[in-house]
Amino acid sequence: MKPKSDCIACLVERTKYECDMALNDDREKILALKEFIAFLLEHLGEERKSPAFFGTEREKIIKKWSGAKDPHREVKRRSNAVAKGLLPEAYKFYNAAASTEDKIEALIRIAAAANSMEYGIKGYSYDDDLFKGDFVHTLNEKLNWNKDLVLSAIKGRKKILYLTDNAGEIFFDAFVVKKLIEMGKEVVVSPKNAPVINDATIEDVKEAITSVGIPNSGLGDGIEVVPSGACIGVSIEEAGEEFLKVFSDDKYLVIAKGMGNYEAISEFEAEPWLGLKGRLIYILRAKCEPIASSIGVKKGELVAKLV
Repeated sequence: MKPKSDCIACLVERTKYECDMALNDDREKILALKEFIAFLLEHLGEERKSPAFFGTEREKIIKKWSGAKDPHREVKRRSNAVAKGLLPEAYKFYNAAASTEDKIEALIRIAAAANSMEYGIKGYSYDDDLFKGDFVHTLNEKLNWNKDLVLSAIKGRKKILYLTDNAGEIFFDAFVVKKLIEMGKEVVVSPKNAPVINDATIEDVKEAITSVGIPNSGLGDGIEVVPSGACIGVSIEEAGEEFLKVFSDDKYLVIAKGMGNYEAISEFEAEPWLGLKGRLIYILRAKCEPIASSIGVKKGELVAKLV
């Protein structure tokens, strides 16, 4: 997805939000903002420069000025605690589904509802306490999806590559992965191999997998962990060989969680050598107007779309 005019304001506002979180000196905040805005102006309009590309550079700038390896560490810790406490509700929701198709829909809804957990997006308000109170309602919200295609793709594929998004929601993703494995699927989970915004890292995945009770802490028995890199979304240029091998393997159904993955992957999803058509599902909450209009849904909707 190419940046829209709204994306520019959002990127700058997100930079200020993160400067306030990571920096104490106002002069340093101004210099960090100046550096990011200069980078934004230099690269706007270039091919395959999605909002996720600019967000990744923003994170590098914030880390440089703050000296922090993981400026979002506290936010991630808090999100993980909130999600862990809500896992029993996910179990109840899933167990209430009767047929196999209903159970798959329940998993899609859990994955999409979990993508509500996000901070710092212009025009989108998130609060941990409100999320805890509204989670069951969120699971039953309207889901905008091409139902038959999504269900057919999940039922028809044995191998799944699951691209994670944020910390917090990774606990719900781990639950979804556990149930997919119980359905006979072989799942490769792909988090980040180093901190970038509040995205889940390998350490978050291991904690979440242990919490939901997948054997061997997720290292075997139907699940493998292959990180996608340290970029927001996926960068073909920076992803490792092991990840690209799985990503381009037509035996795998790719489930891409969150807006960052949509922003990045939608820029190259039509590349013939990747062969993603018919085996790529985006699952997210459309938390901003540019994403919503790009996908063809209403802002705020839960989304599951097979490309």
